[in-house]
Amino acid sequence: MVPNLLNQDSGYNLPMAAIDLTRLRKQIEGLKEVYSQPAEFRQRLHDTLQFYHRYAHRQHKDAVPVSFMRTYDLPEQILPQIAYGLSLKARQDARETLAVVDELWQDEHYEARDLATYLLGQIPLTASAEVYERIRQWSSAPMDRAVVSSVFSKGSQLLQSEDPKGWTEFVGSLLASPLERLQNHGLYALSLLVEQSHTDQFPQFFRWIRPFLQSDQALIQPNLSKVIAALARRSPAETAYILKEVMSDTDGSGIEQRVRSYLPFFDEKVSEGLQASIRIHQNRTKLGL
Repeated sequence: MVPNLLNQDSGYNLPMAAIDLTRLRKQIEGLKEVYSQPAEFRQRLHDTLQFYHRYAHRQHKDAVPVSFMRTYDLPEQILPQIAYGLSLKARQDARETLAVVDELWQDEHYEARDLATYLLGQIPLTASAEVYERIRQWSSAPMDRAVVSSVFSKGSQLLQSEDPKGWTEFVGSLLASPLERLQNHGLYALSLLVEQSHTDQFPQFFRWIRPFLQSDQALIQPNLSKVIAALARRSPAETAYILKEVMSDTDGSGIEQRVRSYLPFFDEKVSEGLQASIRIHQNRTKLGL
């Protein structure tokens, strides 16, 4: 039976619109039949998605696309239903699932890559080394922003729930990489990790981000900002203290600009304290101290 995914903890939480569930169930069964044949599975997936593609549907001219990859215009619940319908199959045979994941990852469509991340996130911990390997490999190359979100939410779903220590260490290893792209994706992963971690872990997170706060690397700034926003929500006083400390240890106006961009993350009192520290740093810079 194809279930209603509303309130299901599957990474997709969407209400059902009027679609033929019997037909969709048969199509999902057809995907299961060729699960051991990755190329055929990929083709059949496209056949299914094309069946539900809304050819006559026109997006609002101001609508921001979910992804800048090639996409289908689908009723919102179609891909989640397919993913959920394949979840048990994905857990049963890690080798088969990894082959399907690798095949889908080569696809130019967002939906195929999104499904690849979901299936990867269902693989049992007995094959966790292969799951970590895929996430690191994917993170070392450019990724569409929506795919990044899928990788670090859906793709790591089982790792985060059943191996939280291992997942935290993995995020730390991305941040410690000499490759800027891995660092950048590590910061995105950390922004999600902050939201679900105990505050006892925050001193470690502060140590991890300190060198990035002192860096002028343009690529990392948006995801670094996400980390600061998450830390400010969970621990505003400690986050502000670290920002002040880093400012006092860092020369140049770049750190001032970065900290100024973080002010909206804090309440008025904390923000005023940070602004005072910025002014002190500016005066010190002018004096050449």
